[in-house]
Amino acid sequence: MLTTRAPGESRRQQARDTLAREDDFGVALVLILVTIIVFASATSVWGQFISVALSGGTLLFVLHTAGAHRRTFRASAVVVSVAILSAAIAVLVGDTVATTTAGFVGLLLAIVAPIVILRRIVLSPTITVRLVLGALSIYLLLGLAYAYLFPLIATLTGDPFFVQTTTPNASDFIYFSYTTLATIGFGDYTAASSLGRMVSVSEGLVGQLYLVSAVALLVGNVGRQLRRNQPD
Repeated sequence: MLTTRAPGESRRQQARDTLAREDDFGVALVLILVTIIVFASATSVWGQFISVALSGGTLLFVLHTAGAHRRTFRASAVVVSVAILSAAIAVLVGDTVATTTAGFVGLLLAIVAPIVILRRIVLSPTITVRLVLGALSIYLLLGLAYAYLFPLIATLTGDPFFVQTTTPNASDFIYFSYTTLATIGFGDYTAASSLGRMVSVSEGLVGQLYLVSAVALLVGNVGRQLRRNQPD
């Protein structure tokens, strides 16, 4: 007897298969890009809530597709769930909790995700295009990590981070971070303190060295089997 599958069921199965694939860093790259844009543009309470949910979902997807340890995934899932719940409550009581929560989840994404992706690349027996996309995902997350580091510097020094403004927002730090990482240097925002300038220089150097060394090395060895010492 022939069994037919409903169109809705086939689409659900296709979605489950997509989520179950490993090393799907192309999807991760797109999610990270969208997360950065949403985080930079989220000013309302609802925008912050969407930012928290998107950042948390992106983090969990990266951990899953990179084959993170179960304990790491479960701990992150608990943190993300609590953060989303807190942001939902903040929709009713105000934007302070939502802003703090969005920053915390985004920081978790910027720190944990690159480590997990790098571990996946190092342990992979073969260099694939998907791993190259994973390396590019790390590049984007580096810029996000520096965007969180800059306001921390302002807090530690007690002085404004930028020369041009004393009240920067998240989009200003993200804009400055990625223009510095890409060594574009428009000059409309510049670091005020010596520590801020030195950290900005380090971001430009790290960004360029990462592209011309790590990413270039992976691209040049796509398809090659990595030699690993086998136990006797």
